[in-house]
Amino acid sequence: MNTHQPARISRQGRGQAMVEFLIIIPVLIMLIFGAFQATLIYSAKSGLNYATFQAARLGAVNSAQYEGMRRGLLRGMYPMFSQFPEKDRMDKTAEEVDNFVLITRISPALNSFSAWQTPHEGLLSIGTTAQAIPNDNLMYRSQQQNPVSIQDANLLKIRVQYCVKLIVPMVENLLSTASKFNQRQSGGSFSEVSKRTSDQYTAICGQRKGFVLTAEATVRMQSAAVHDAENCGAGKKMLCP
Repeated sequence: MNTHQPARISRQGRGQAMVEFLIIIPVLIMLIFGAFQATLIYSAKSGLNYATFQAARLGAVNSAQYEGMRRGLLRGMYPMFSQFPEKDRMDKTAEEVDNFVLITRISPALNSFSAWQTPHEGLLSIGTTAQAIPNDNLMYRSQQQNPVSIQDANLLKIRVQYCVKLIVPMVENLLSTASKFNQRQSGGSFSEVSKRTSDQYTAICGQRKGFVLTAEATVRMQSAAVHDAENCGAGKKMLCP
């Protein structure tokens, strides 16, 4: 009778368990770290949703101008940085909004301004005249689609994209790459799409390893919308298609 066989089986079992443990532990660590980072991203997304609505509200009463939307974002994103001392919190919020946020004014679009704008006085400052989409007596105005009705042209719809910083080791590279992939645009060859993807991600995040969050809000204009030519356009503070 071989008395050494149970000992060999026991050693083989321990060796197999060690190999399985070494295989599973990196995956388990990644799952734990990933869950923690996902919680932070979810919290930031909730804050961004609220901030985007605040930006749309202030934009609606300030002629759809970037500065009004920026004030709304500052107000809405301020609670997201409660870990900073109160005296530094607003400066941190402004730094994030000015460097890692992209606003897109989806509506009113440029063709709506071309179709419906008329001269209005005193919209941006006393004594000035601007080309604006009328906001009064909408129920009595023409229902013509040109390309949209003037009622629809008085809907302010914005999209806010925010590059939230990834702070958890090991998953930051994976999630930032995934975020860059999600910013791709359809059409063109693979290399063309890849370049547009990289350019769009870089425009929002710069050199930050981040994850791009997106929120949208739609409100009815409470003032006549004026095209913000100073802040609209590629490379500027707001996109206005």
